[in-house]
Amino acid sequence: MTEYKFVDHLAEYMKGQVAQLMTDHRDSLPQEFSDLPDDRVIALITEMATPILRKIEDDAIAAGIERVASLLRYSKKADK
Repeated sequence: MTEYKFVDHLAEYMKGQVAQLMTDHRDSLPQEFSDLPDDRVIALITEMATPILRKIEDDAIAAGIERVASLLRYSKKADK
């Protein structure tokens, strides 16, 4: 039996984005981060940011569904 491992690609993407941000903007990060190891800060920020991005993604899909449905309704009315 093949064992599949779930990879959360969005979380991995966010981890990379946060790591890059920490590298590029270390001087402008909050003072509270200075006492923590970088990998811990990256993990904490990723853990907080990923659900927010998922919500935005869900909202964007829902909005897209509504817009397509609206356009289809409009198109059907125009055909009559």
